[in-house]
Amino acid sequence: MYDFKGKIEIPSEVDEEELLMAAIDNDVDDMELVDGDDEGTSIVYTDSKETAAMFEAVKSIGLGEGAKMSLTHVSKAPLECNDEDFENNMAIIDALEELDDVDSVEHNMSN
Repeated sequence: MYDFKGKIEIPSEVDEEELLMAAIDNDVDDMELVDGDDEGTSIVYTDSKETAAMFEAVKSIGLGEGAKMSLTHVSKAPLECNDEDFENNMAIIDALEELDDVDSVEHNMSN
């Protein structure tokens, strides 16, 4: 249901070709560049074992400042839901994330 992937959040837009060349130079076999949650940001997903090498690739093209590296679960089958259901579920997820014993909450919703 989920893939375990490396995730690098970059606080700027990224030139995909430049990043791809840097990834190749750092022996990264697979990467996916997507738009970030906030405008003008980018997210790079890669194999969990290649996350550190991908982060080095990001730093090598001058985008390491403010970039965050983590491991995450990415849904293999996102579920489309309407705006009302999405907002209701996000309210529950936000409440769960506020609990001291909860580190993160993963979901497969897309809007």
